[in-house]
Amino acid sequence: MLKVSWALLLPFAVLSACKPAGEHGAGSVGNHISPQSYQCEPADPGGRLQSAGVVHPEVPSCEGLVRPSARQPQMLPPASRKPVMAHRWWGNVTFFGAHAIGDAEGIGHITPDPIMARITERGARIMGIPVGLEVQEDGVTYPVPEPLEEVYDGIALANSLYADLDAFVRDYSDGSVTVEWRDGHRPVMAATFVQGLPYVYLSVYRGELVLRTHAAQGDGAGIFHEEDDALGLWTGVVGQRNHFLVSGQGAIRHERLSERDLQISSQTSHFTLTWLPAGESAPSSAMIADFLQYAHQPVDQVRVDYQVDPADFSVMITHQYLYQNRPVKTMAGLQPLHWKNSEQALTHYQVRSSRGMLRFAETQGFRYHLPFVGVLPGLPAGLGEYDSETLARLIREFVAKGRLSWDTRSDTYWAGKQYGKVAELALLARTHGLGKEADQLIGDLKLALEDWFTAGEGAEGKPARYFIYDKRWNTLLGVHESFGSHQALNDHHFHYGYFVRAAAEICRVDPAWCSQERWGSMVEMLIRDYAAGRDDPQFPYLRHFDPAFGFSWASGSANYLLGNNNESTSEAANAYGAMILYGLVTDQPELVDRGVYLHSSSTATFWEYWNDIDGFHEKSAEYRNFPESYGKLTTSIIWGSGHVLTTWFSDALAHTLGIQGLPVNGLVLYLGQHPDYLQEYVALGLSETGDGKPSGLPDNQWRDIWWSIWAMTDAKSALADMLSYGMDYTPEEGETLAHTYHWVHTWQALGHLLSGGGTLTADYPAAVVFSNGAQRTYVAYNFDQQERDVVFSDGVRLTVAPGRFEVRQLPENPR
Repeated sequence: MLKVSWALLLPFAVLSACKPAGEHGAGSVGNHISPQSYQCEPADPGGRLQSAGVVHPEVPSCEGLVRPSARQPQMLPPASRKPVMAHRWWGNVTFFGAHAIGDAEGIGHITPDPIMARITERGARIMGIPVGLEVQEDGVTYPVPEPLEEVYDGIALANSLYADLDAFVRDYSDGSVTVEWRDGHRPVMAATFVQGLPYVYLSVYRGELVLRTHAAQGDGAGIFHEEDDALGLWTGVVGQRNHFLVSGQGAIRHERLSERDLQISSQTSHFTLTWLPAGESAPSSAMIADFLQYAHQPVDQVRVDYQVDPADFSVMITHQYLYQNRPVKTMAGLQPLHWKNSEQALTHYQVRSSRGMLRFAETQGFRYHLPFVGVLPGLPAGLGEYDSETLARLIREFVAKGRLSWDTRSDTYWAGKQYGKVAELALLARTHGLGKEADQLIGDLKLALEDWFTAGEGAEGKPARYFIYDKRWNTLLGVHESFGSHQALNDHHFHYGYFVRAAAEICRVDPAWCSQERWGSMVEMLIRDYAAGRDDPQFPYLRHFDPAFGFSWASGSANYLLGNNNESTSEAANAYGAMILYGLVTDQPELVDRGVYLHSSSTATFWEYWNDIDGFHEKSAEYRNFPESYGKLTTSIIWGSGHVLTTWFSDALAHTLGIQGLPVNGLVLYLGQHPDYLQEYVALGLSETGDGKPSGLPDNQWRDIWWSIWAMTDAKSALADMLSYGMDYTPEEGETLAHTYHWVHTWQALGHLLSGGGTLTADYPAAVVFSNGAQRTYVAYNFDQQERDVVFSDGVRLTVAPGRFEVRQLPENPR
């Protein structure tokens, strides 16, 4: 990769500038990326630019003058009056607007499950996800046939007068998006898509609505229902049969323009397209009537709210369907996370879709309840039969190498991983009486984060390790970029979560460092970037976390055939758990609650969608999220229209399953919630080794991560393998020898996680219970400045000194 000669660019670019003094405490945030930060990879032809912001990556050359071309959000009012949102199932519309028919660079689909659509310059290609899902060797996806065609399977929405339109996000909510097509400045059509609803709400302002099929009438397409106010159209291409109803407010008229085109008109030019979950058979008259009765009532907004119960930190999540800010009743599809944890009455209509069984309810909204597992800043000292001198030696050896041995990265992901591991090691050192070493690590962490939190100015600006605020995209960009964190706004929660985790450890021992006058506002700006609260003027609400689905999406641009995606659930949990720790140490209850909500939902969906825990426990078919023919224990990347058992960077099972278990810390204890399942998970993850043990893994396949995961279900075996191999190995980038040594030994005493199922809870977030069969271990950490009593739901009470762990072990006697 070439570094662009920034001196050549000075006349043509505004260099990094800082916000007014004091706005970010002791820190500063740039307004623009300094050209000296640009990185360019030669390509044929031209080059590909990185670390230059949200830009088009292609440039004519990496030599000489390089002028980035900024990408503009494709938004209209009222959406454009709100912070730019992209990390949703519809994010590619924000980035690209319409994808041209035939454009191989624009394969992105939006996935308002059970519907899937590609937004084009002519309108939209629409399919039902359930009819296209296929079980493959390593996944269950919708392999869209002929994805660049205007229509193939399913149906296309088009206009009678316009065929070269621009598309924009006109409005969005927690679970909906409205797309508007324009000819220049003239609105032509609009469509509102709602997650979980089988409806697309259409408005035609110019021309007439055209429904287009790939097959001619009678040959893969036909009419199955015809009334004054509704027309039923089926399509059956490549064995995928869809049933659509188009209805209007009052009578509609249809005219066949060709063997493939139907023109639809009405007095109001407002329509609803309904996808019916009928499968291969023709929809019954009852199904048509039941779904059609709610088609006439539009939904233009979904509001998802949460409430955290301070008695046990469980979370109640509420979905409400609205039209013009008023509640409306509709036929809503509830995802498995929703209906399994809700008392909402359901109809008999259901269909297997991307996440499992989508079950329909006639309702204005619903609510569901999730337990909280609990988090800790780390594991306490003194549990397990480890050698204190060995642990002290490992800590001292790491510290002796100095900051320059680990603080060498200039991008936000790999640098963040270093800071996360040093934070864990600093706590470990302090709890074992190594105050000097702990202070050294904290001091080094301060220097590292303060470096990142200070932007340079003018021609003397820094080449790397600073943040800028992009007003166009309402986002914080760290320089340098990695994994598309600028160009696609990828993975900010993964990257910045490590920074917040490190800051929380600094503030645990030096609260003043996190004051608003010093570095607190910089830390909180990172949090606001990846998980802002409602009505933040600078950042979108919960950028990465999708309230409608209950998990996070990694990509902003989401230009993928299968929709958006998310891989590492544990790195998301690390980011949201870090918010809890930071909120506790800075006494911000609202931030703690937001973190608890995001962490609880992320961990619940990990078990629900990534691992199909009900399928593992052999519950009835409707409770199983993986199709029976899938035959795999787990998956690794969730897509809008399916899932796959692989990673972005490797096909090795140790990576594919291990990516869901790092970083190893007190924020991912939920991994141990189902030790029987985890035993099989570990066996699968290690199945490509010769002996099924981490010691048999190649050096680059996270041997230490697997010892730590294995310890959460079988610590005795994990410990034996670790000790037999010895402590002379290269740790995973986010790990240290000392931390792994302590973690595995400690789990031998802890046994298994007992918290998290909702039956044994605590009235404080940093409190967890374990059981080894013979005894229970109650652990709590007090972030307050005064003594605190932590009460568990089985009556056990711990009195915890400020800034300390408290541990109590009692004979196992389930109550």
